[in-house]
Order: sequence, then structure tokens, then C-alpha cells
Amino acid sequence: MGFKAFNIIMALLFVLAASVQLNDPDPLVWISLYLLAAVFSVAHAFQKLPSYGAAAFALVAFLWALTLVPTFWGQVSLTDVFGYVGMKTEEVEVAREFGGLMIVAVWMGVLERR
Repeated sequence: MGFKAFNIIMALLFVLAASVQLNDPDPLVWISLYLLAAVFSVAHAFQKLPSYGAAAFALVAFLWALTLVPTFWGQVSLTDVFGYVGMKTEEVEVAREFGGLMIVAVWMGVLERR
């Protein structure tokens, strides 16, 4: 399977991530983030994405993720984050948001390097 297929798979996963944000307290922010990541993935698959675009998006997502760390660090466990689907506490929600931002940042970093 080529890298183009991985881009399409990631785009579909980002669309799925966007779709489950509808019941989030701030859905537009997260839907926009994930749909933009999907657009970047598709654009890269068809060689329509300048490398600096993915790099900039990766940097923004990474820095944004870092701002969330003080909210949940030391207050939630991996079981809290992954063991229950619903929103358990605000700290768990923020830890999940951190995870989503890191996935976006890492994938955009991969796109920038290719």
C-alpha cells in the first residue's frame, strides 16, 4: 500500500474524529481542526499541499497541545482517558483533546517530511 492510501485512510479517520465532536462542549473548534487535517491529508495525497502548510499546522497543533498539559497532568490516568467513552471529568476531556492534537501534529509532521 502506498503513502497515498495512508493519506486517504488518515483523512477518513479525521472525518470520523470530526463527526464524534458533535456533542462536545465546543464542537466547532474540534470539527474544524479534524476536517482541516482531513483536507491536508487529501491535498497531500494528490500532491497539492505545500510542505510548509503541513509544518505550520503541525507546529500550531503541537503548541496548542502543550498549553493543555497543565490542566490534566497528574490528575488523570490512561484508564480514565481510554476506559470510559463518556466525559468523566473536565480533566479527562482535556487529556483526550491533547491526544487528538498530538495525533494531528504528528501526522502533519509526517506529511511535511514526505
